[in-house]
Amino acid sequence: MTQKKFSISIVTPAYNRGRLLKKCYDSLLRQTDRNFEWIIVDDGSKDDTDAVVRGFEPSDFPVVYVKKENGGKHTALNASHPYIRGKYVLILDSDDYLTDTAVEQVRQGWQKWEDIGEVGMLTFLRGKSVSDPLCTGPVAGTPVDIMRYKRNMIHSSDCCEVIRTELFKKYPFPVYPGERFMGEGVLWNRVALSHKCVYINDVIYICEYLEGGLTNSGRAMRIRNPRGGMLSAEISMDRKNYWHRRIKNGLLFTCYGFFACMTPGEMLAQTRHKGMAVLCMVPGYVLHRYWKKKHTK
Repeated sequence: MTQKKFSISIVTPAYNRGRLLKKCYDSLLRQTDRNFEWIIVDDGSKDDTDAVVRGFEPSDFPVVYVKKENGGKHTALNASHPYIRGKYVLILDSDDYLTDTAVEQVRQGWQKWEDIGEVGMLTFLRGKSVSDPLCTGPVAGTPVDIMRYKRNMIHSSDCCEVIRTELFKKYPFPVYPGERFMGEGVLWNRVALSHKCVYINDVIYICEYLEGGLTNSGRAMRIRNPRGGMLSAEISMDRKNYWHRRIKNGLLFTCYGFFACMTPGEMLAQTRHKGMAVLCMVPGYVLHRYWKKKHTK
């Protein structure tokens, strides 16, 4: 039997967030457009997440529940790949929720661009409320090079990206032994090397950052997971990026390399941007020493 296809696959990684999923679910129940599925990937929770999901009342959109061993949010996103039946993917964190018209706005947004292959994703806004966006897009309604048109920050650079499913699956997050965190920027910046983005300045995603959540874990978490930080910096050193951002990421690449206990030679073997890495090796070591003192005990 042919499985039903959807316009949007909403993917929610969850770890010990059973008490919060009802708010996500209620926001989906209020959607004005029901052409979507909800995929919850339980990243080895030890709370009542599975019972909470089983308690959701049947609705006219499917709820797919996947449980896996704990490995971090990026591995939970990878685990969603076989279950996705939508044309586009929206990542919805377990402590956040969508506005009532979010799916409708996403579908309307993609109607204009779905046949324009160079557009890999649409970027909507996150906000504390519909009237309080956390960022704004610099060039709304026009395809732009993602690396060259970063957000004009108001409070943060967090946005709500909606990506073509084939690209989401094309760029799974690498998994490094012992590391449980990798920022979503690794995905967005890999797409940025070959595709463009359209910014749409509408808030469709409401954030409620929690104590202990990934957003609040900050630099210390990235230091504990340095190989992921190196990969993110390596991608952002690409020549598509501005010089000052390339230099910044050269510093990050070498800094995280030292946190990964790599030698300069090993770092150079890991990068396509050897000149930039050599330029940043000494200041990257100095930054490593500073962060080690400030963020580790």
